[in-house]
Amino acid sequence: MKLQLQNILKVENADIELGGLTVITGENDSGKSSIGKVLFSLLKATNNVKQVDKLKTLQFVNSHLLSVKRLFSRYNNVQILQDIQSTSIDLVEKNLTVEVLAETIKKEAIKCGFTNRQAAILNDKFTQIQQNLSELENPVLAVKREFDIISRSEFMEPLTSYGTTHSSIYFHDDTTDADGSDINLTFENGKISDIKLWGDSSIEDITYVESPVYLHILDTLRMSSSVPTKSFRGISNSLQKGNIPYHLGDMAEKILNTAEDLLGLFHSNNYQPQLDEIRQLIGGNFTVDEKTKQLYFLRNGISIPAVSVASGIKSFGVLLRLLQTNSISTSKMLVLDEPEIHLHPEWQISFCQFIVELVTKGIPIVVSSHSPYFIQGLRYFAAARGIEKDVVYYMAEQSSDTGLSKFKDVTNDLNQVFTLLATPLREIMNVDAVRNSLK
Repeated sequence: MKLQLQNILKVENADIELGGLTVITGENDSGKSSIGKVLFSLLKATNNVKQVDKLKTLQFVNSHLLSVKRLFSRYNNVQILQDIQSTSIDLVEKNLTVEVLAETIKKEAIKCGFTNRQAAILNDKFTQIQQNLSELENPVLAVKREFDIISRSEFMEPLTSYGTTHSSIYFHDDTTDADGSDINLTFENGKISDIKLWGDSSIEDITYVESPVYLHILDTLRMSSSVPTKSFRGISNSLQKGNIPYHLGDMAEKILNTAEDLLGLFHSNNYQPQLDEIRQLIGGNFTVDEKTKQLYFLRNGISIPAVSVASGIKSFGVLLRLLQTNSISTSKMLVLDEPEIHLHPEWQISFCQFIVELVTKGIPIVVSSHSPYFIQGLRYFAAARGIEKDVVYYMAEQSSDTGLSKFKDVTNDLNQVFTLLATPLREIMNVDAVRNSLK
């Protein structure tokens, strides 16, 4: 698999291999996080569209026709939409067009003397019905709409780099098919100008983890999600919230999953050794209370609210819950943004080991980091587990003229990474020299 970006935010050019362990490094504000968030937005959008089928579209149409019928409820002598279910099926199966139905009902609205507001609501209902039916036939339109909303939630600005007019995002997956699958988005002046879709990717879902400190406000995140985590289609724009980035609501939904009937599966799955090792390391287990839907850390029979748990333990708790809820697997990619931040050196090394162990299980993982300590840990355990061929490293090189970054493959020369990231430390190592300068 590969991801190619051209003139996207801080990224001038990136050609990133995916599928095993992908490590992206560089200085602050070099575009590392942008790569992960763009990948998340793209795969979330396309997979959300796949989840929408005729049944869900039928439910949406049925709901909106019921709203239309209610608009006429105050007019006792008016009989419209006697069989909403049959009419919905006719629209989805193309036995009836939205235009014909809308014209008939709008004529009745005129006879009833609808106010301007009632007429506007009626028109809006049919517009949304038409839009959903069009997207059912044309996945390109659905992907465009989904990607627009998710990327706006993540970045709150156009994706095209400052000072440029043309940009593109390309994702290719050759994992399961010789011809592979493609998702290609091109932008002009910050707006999507073209989308090309080909085949089906082997990636069914993706999770982006930004920080473990959010664990104690998961329920708030889920309720405030900018778009529903399964799919925004079928919900009107007026009901969508824009308080937080999409990936936070998505993570909250997964971690707070309380499907107790699946626990037997999790106890016997391929990741059981990793689950046991994490529990042993942090000295407890994370669980969600079925009644309150709150996350707790169980230690020695005591339930500790997530807000009172150390950030380092929460870091491992995120991995634990994602494994427990089957949210990451060989077909569900994981993106970790600077996971070392809340970990002391010993646990950074342990976290590196767990990441490598998950990669050996076939889970595709992308990690961004600017810690030479953490990167060396990944390098060491990849060598120890014999999977170095499945690990690629990329480093950002920023242009002093444009401020944009090109990401180059440094897999065969990691000294470039360590030289770049260790420079600040070298500059403050000579304490005697700075003391003498004050004399």
